[in-house]
Amino acid sequence: MKIRMHNARIFESAGDSGNGIAPSSFCGISGFFQGVPRCGLRLGVFLPLVLSGLFFASPRAFASGAVDFFDSGMAKQNKEDYYGASEDYQQALQANPSYGDAWFRLSEVTYAVGDYSLALTYLESAEKFAKNRTEIQNLRGMIYISLGRLDDAKKVFTDIIRTNPNNIDARFGLAEIDLFSGSFSGARQLYLDALKRQTNNRKALLSLALLSAEMGNFDATQTYIEQALKFHSGDAEVHYLAAYLSARRGDYQEAERRARAAVQIDGSFSKAYVLLANILFSQKRYDDTIDICSYLISKNRKTSEAWYLKGLSEMRRGESGKAVTTWSGGLDENPQDEMMRAALELAVAKSVPIEDSRRSGWASYHVQKARDYGKVFMGEESRYEYQRALKVDPNNMEARAEFAELLSRSGLDELYLQQLKFIKSSMKPSSEKPTRRENIVNYTIEAYESLMKYSLSSEWNVDPFYLDKVRWNIGVYYVSSPSRMVHTDGEEVVTGMISDIFGGIATTSVVIHNGAVSGYSEAYRLARKSKLDYFVIVGVEETEREISMDAKVYSGRTGTETDSLNYFRTGNDRFASILRAFRRDVLGMLPVRGKIIRRSVNDIVVDLGFVEGMKENAVLDVVKAGKIQTVDMGRGVRFDEKDSLGTITISKVGEEISQGVLEQNGFYDRVNVGDEVLVRVLPEDGGENAGAISDTSPAAGEDGDRILPAERKKLDANELGIVKTPLVLDLIRGIR
Repeated sequence: MKIRMHNARIFESAGDSGNGIAPSSFCGISGFFQGVPRCGLRLGVFLPLVLSGLFFASPRAFASGAVDFFDSGMAKQNKEDYYGASEDYQQALQANPSYGDAWFRLSEVTYAVGDYSLALTYLESAEKFAKNRTEIQNLRGMIYISLGRLDDAKKVFTDIIRTNPNNIDARFGLAEIDLFSGSFSGARQLYLDALKRQTNNRKALLSLALLSAEMGNFDATQTYIEQALKFHSGDAEVHYLAAYLSARRGDYQEAERRARAAVQIDGSFSKAYVLLANILFSQKRYDDTIDICSYLISKNRKTSEAWYLKGLSEMRRGESGKAVTTWSGGLDENPQDEMMRAALELAVAKSVPIEDSRRSGWASYHVQKARDYGKVFMGEESRYEYQRALKVDPNNMEARAEFAELLSRSGLDELYLQQLKFIKSSMKPSSEKPTRRENIVNYTIEAYESLMKYSLSSEWNVDPFYLDKVRWNIGVYYVSSPSRMVHTDGEEVVTGMISDIFGGIATTSVVIHNGAVSGYSEAYRLARKSKLDYFVIVGVEETEREISMDAKVYSGRTGTETDSLNYFRTGNDRFASILRAFRRDVLGMLPVRGKIIRRSVNDIVVDLGFVEGMKENAVLDVVKAGKIQTVDMGRGVRFDEKDSLGTITISKVGEEISQGVLEQNGFYDRVNVGDEVLVRVLPEDGGENAGAISDTSPAAGEDGDRILPAERKKLDANELGIVKTPLVLDLIRGIR
């Protein structure tokens, strides 16, 4: 007879039996689902250890209710209620601080929720009461991997194998290190070594199936999955991963059959229900998808993916109102689901009237984040959140006033005045005398209008807010992924958000295609047909804790690759962080480009000002209108020498326009209003707010190299101290 925990079969690993918690391939580290082992003990091993006092726990553990708390924690851990289990284990430890098994399980669930440093602390406490336990060392190695300490982890697993050559868990740990390092072949060999020692090892078979699919060897994938189904036909997770792999290769009929088998075997297997809903959604069976999602929500309202997928299905049925309501409810339960929030906001922009009172509530999330960022002087983040709030709720005058103050502090007085006038126009005149707020707004407007009388715009009678500054046209496309485990059709949401956040950039126009493209050739055809300067193909990979985005930038004229942008973020606000970085990097490769809007003899006015980084003594090339082209390959622009008309040296800089002196090329005057300008020389002594405006305007010179300073240093994942988990590794770690 066997005690079964987490639906996993338990048996001792060869060479390490009879010493407490069985370190088999289905116990300890090897059985992790979301990083938590599902394991148990042979009753024949468990009882003698308890009676002899050699079990992991102290005999005191079975007094004062500690064992009851421990059992309750195990039950919750089995259901993946890690926070509830953590509370119970801590209660057990209050009753008996020497309860080693409780320390170990507490470390496991803490590891599962991603608090790796604390998990290591708990594990060290467990080790005080059970020296030299292989399951403790295996968990230590896994924690080291998650902390990015790969060398330390490798030493731990190598030491285990040196003393216990048949330990399978240690081989699984070494395989994960290889996967982190990108050595798929090395990981495959380690899983094969484990399979030699246990020919029906469930985790080894499933890991090899997933890894083979990642390496493109689908025949091997099918072989390993069939073996797993043969040996473990009654295991829900085997059917679940078989369904995922079938869906990945587009066989939705087989995928549905396997997913239904998984939920029939284990009716509480929520991930299998979510996968089934995704499979049905991929077949455009939206009614069935909604039914399953509604069932999941009724069982656990925190199932974020169910809310998201239900709303997406309603959007596909043309029921945008229902989708907005669904997503709003989902965000009430899971406010940190950024992808669902983005989907909601895109839907709101298209279908919800401006006057709808719900907009204020949706915008309040961004307003609070903007205030929080402002407290720690994170200007770019604060501006982004205010912009998002005003996109959602343009009539939110409180947010608009705070955003106006932020603009004023950045030296953008004309934009500040524009915002104040908008606020005034929205105020309902008081029937009696003006309120204090109305007086403050009116007096401030009067003061700034007085100052603007002496501005460059007033001098040349130019209304800067009617200038057409669009110089760059960019297309953004995506290829649909059939195997997304989190946020189905997330690529569509990402491209929609990219278009949305570029909406406030006066110099760029971003267009998106309605739906996925088949690949590069279709994207290039569409971009060239639309005469776009550049086009971007976006790819998104996401897990429950991480998101990465790859963006290939191509010339819309020649189709050659211009740049490759890669982003990876984890933790809170990861999606917003990637969007901001992408916008900043795209603007950083676009040359600052304007045109002549006024001329009086050799005094020239161009539509480039402080917001585009202009400074006194900057030198601009004047190029005949329509003759600037992107280079054939790489970044930057070019023009023929015969189309070079002269240079302008900037003498006065306004917020939106600048004035300079023309020095023409040749004897004849060929410079006209409408001719274009590019930055040839930009003085290095920038103003204090130069970085603040470089995330809202192109920032490169003629050669495509950045000339405006970035507000922050660009950091990669290594410098940030974070380690990207390959998607296949995340799936393998999830095997129970």
